[in-house]
Amino acid sequence: MAKKTLMLRILEFLREYNGATIKDISSTLGISMSLARTVIYRLRNNGYVEKVGKGYILTEKGEWFVNKFGESKTTEETKPEEKSEETLKDTEQSPTQPYIQSSVKTLDKYSEKIVEHERRTEVSKPVNEDLLRTVEKRIADIEKEIRMLENTLSRLKQELEKTKEELRKAMLHGKREKKKDEKGLPKPIMPINEAMSVLGSSFNTLVYQGKIEVVGRLAVDREYYNEFIKKFPLPVRDAEKLSPMEKTLLEEMKRDARVILYAGKEYRLV
Repeated sequence: MAKKTLMLRILEFLREYNGATIKDISSTLGISMSLARTVIYRLRNNGYVEKVGKGYILTEKGEWFVNKFGESKTTEETKPEEKSEETLKDTEQSPTQPYIQSSVKTLDKYSEKIVEHERRTEVSKPVNEDLLRTVEKRIADIEKEIRMLENTLSRLKQELEKTKEELRKAMLHGKREKKKDEKGLPKPIMPINEAMSVLGSSFNTLVYQGKIEVVGRLAVDREYYNEFIKKFPLPVRDAEKLSPMEKTLLEEMKRDARVILYAGKEYRLV
C-alpha cells in the first residue's frame, strides 16, 4: 500500500476525533504545530474541513475524500494499475474530480516540502511559530485599523455632505439678499439722502451698475430717467402738462445744467 500523505492522515484523524485542535493533531501525528496549522489552513481554504469552536471537523467534501482514498475504501488488494483505472473512471463520472485531485496533489507537494524543511531546520521551529503568531496578530491589527478607517471615512463623507448643504443654503440666502438689496429705488425719484438711508451700502453699487442716475440732489431710477429724456426737445407748452414728479425732475435737470431753454420755445438736453 502506498504511503499515506500528511493531508490524508490529518483528515482520517479528524473523522475519528471530531473537533480535534491543531495541538491534538500535532501531538498525535508527531508533527510540529506550525506544520499542522499550515496543512489545516490549506484544508479549510479548499473546503475539506471547517472550524467549530477551537477545533476542526470534516466537511462533506472532506468526508468524501476520506471515503474515496482512505483505508475504509480499500477492503481488498488491488494492483496499482487497477486502482489507477478505477480512479480514472471515477474522474469521468464526477465533474469535480479533476479539481479535487489537482488541489490534493498541490497540497501534498506543499506538505512534503514543509516536512523536509522542518527536518533540516529542527532548531528554528520555535522561531517560526513565534513569527507565525506575530504575523497573525499583525493581520488582525491591520484589519482593525481598516475598519476604523472605513468608519472615519463614512463619518467624513456625512460631514462633507452636511457642509455642502449648508454652503448651498448660505449661497442661496446670499443671492436672495443681494437681489433684495439691489432691486433699485422704492420710488422713481427720491432725494439722495433719503435713497441712501433706505438702500444703505447698496446705493453706491446700484449707481455704479447704472441702475440709479444721480441728478443734482435727486436719485432717479435709470429706466424712469431714460423714458423721461425721450420727451426732449420738450416744448414749453408741453412742460406745463408734465406730472408733478416729472416737473420736479425737470427743475433739477435745469439746476444741474442738463437742459437749456432754447429760444424761449423748448427745452433741449445739453
